[in-house]
Amino acid sequence: MKKSVLRILVIAMPVVAVLASVSSETYAHPAWGIVVDKQGQVYVSDLETIWKIDASGRQSIFRAGVSGRHIHELTVDEAENLYGEDLSYEPSTQRYTTAIWKMTPAGGFSYVLAPTSNPPKGMSIWKDRNGNTYLAQWNNNSDQQVFLLKRTPNGEVTTLIGSRKNGDEFRQVVLYDIGGMVFGPDGSLYLTDRINIHKVTIAGKVTTIARNIGGQNSEGANTSLMGLTVDASGNVYAADFGNRRVLKVKPSGDIMTLLPADESWSPTGLAFRNGDLYILETGNAPQRPRVRKLSPDGKVSAIATIGEGKTPPDRVKPAGQDDESAGTSQAFASYTLIGLGVGVFALSFVVWRIRKKRIIELAESKT
Repeated sequence: MKKSVLRILVIAMPVVAVLASVSSETYAHPAWGIVVDKQGQVYVSDLETIWKIDASGRQSIFRAGVSGRHIHELTVDEAENLYGEDLSYEPSTQRYTTAIWKMTPAGGFSYVLAPTSNPPKGMSIWKDRNGNTYLAQWNNNSDQQVFLLKRTPNGEVTTLIGSRKNGDEFRQVVLYDIGGMVFGPDGSLYLTDRINIHKVTIAGKVTTIARNIGGQNSEGANTSLMGLTVDASGNVYAADFGNRRVLKVKPSGDIMTLLPADESWSPTGLAFRNGDLYILETGNAPQRPRVRKLSPDGKVSAIATIGEGKTPPDRVKPAGQDDESAGTSQAFASYTLIGLGVGVFALSFVVWRIRKKRIIELAESKT
């Protein structure tokens, strides 16, 4: 009987593992938003909540999370105001809603763009010194070509990268946008495009400074670059999430692995301040994201594990959202629990049937 039960367990465990992996879906779409202000305070998105980490490592919730609302990227201006973009999906209408917000260092909140399902073309959190905004997206989730829109303060929109047709037709925001964007010290915009890195000058000149640097990971899966940052010397740093490493691209074009990630961790977001490189990393579920710092001397230190020692903030439904559209992450969690319950019940039933059959066989052998 023990061998039979063991065989059933060996067969059933992969099934249970697959069911359990559904719960990790919410971790497979991480945020890469991390910025550091002049005082060395770090602001991080864990996808729904914005956390603030002061210079001593003390954490606080800067903006509470809302179920189903995703905040992937963050940026900060010269006045230390924080900007982010809310993205959410409403299953009942099958439409995406986007909003752009601003928070002052004191925590004052205001909308730059109120929540809408039809945002102005080219409007985003990325604004250059002349007030132009830049929006880099794929036209749909399966499109292999990225396009970059530039919007002037008077609303004139031009397509800088990609198909002009796609740029002209772009209206509805999609869930999966470009990996990473950042302004360099010279005012140029740098962005990742899956496994490429582009540079766009203030004059609108576009150059590709690195191509095909992500490729496939050790398991053969396609990878994409995520967060991006640039130092005062023009060195570009990219989070190679799939290959679990931080890359450095020199102005000469030379590429090197600057920092491999620890086991079970992957970099998603990067920020540079006063010679220090800050790295936002995500781990396998249920690990919380964490922030580490790489100093100029090569020393790596832990800044904080996001939410560690804190009571998880309550996730509330967005105003006007019904229960049906409360967020895909909650639905995944519910289905996972149901699936695990069914799997455990089925496994218990099979074991019970084997044991019952064995008892009957023993009884018949004695008679």
